[in-house]
Amino acid sequence: MQRLAVPFTLCSVWLMIVWASGKFWLDTVCAPCLGLFSFELAVKAHDVLSVTTGRINAVLLVGVPLFVYMLVLIPYRVLMSGEAWSDAIYRWSRPFFWLALIGFWVWLGEIVCSMLAVTLPDGFGAYVQGYRLNLSGTAPGLQQITLVGQFGAFLGLLLGVYLFLTRGLALRQ
Repeated sequence: MQRLAVPFTLCSVWLMIVWASGKFWLDTVCAPCLGLFSFELAVKAHDVLSVTTGRINAVLLVGVPLFVYMLVLIPYRVLMSGEAWSDAIYRWSRPFFWLALIGFWVWLGEIVCSMLAVTLPDGFGAYVQGYRLNLSGTAPGLQQITLVGQFGAFLGLLLGVYLFLTRGLALRQ
């Protein structure tokens, strides 16, 4: 569990910094910039958990840390070493892969849960209805996109975030 604590804390703090900078600084300086590649996430799990973010700029949230991470990983001491560059590219691409898998797990969880919902008892169907996952976002040239999921998407999000934090961000041992 200690492997999860540091990446989770750093990601949570970074998410709060990006949200606050978008809400209090970027919105006042450049309002159209906030609409570029931004998203809003709402998660509701019965009456126990209800989280809604404001608009968060995806470029600041994902692009800036990965760019800084790329600069840190450049093998400055051995620029001509193919092995050093190969290791740097592997280490830099690992978070991309696990971040993309979050979307895959959300999609797979929703598909599996919707297929099983027909065969499971009615009580489970009522329980599944209490979970809701909304992701809405904007991108240049596109209208607002909204993705809605229920229990399976919620489980997929939890699994994807866990795998991203433990395998995509945590240090190799």
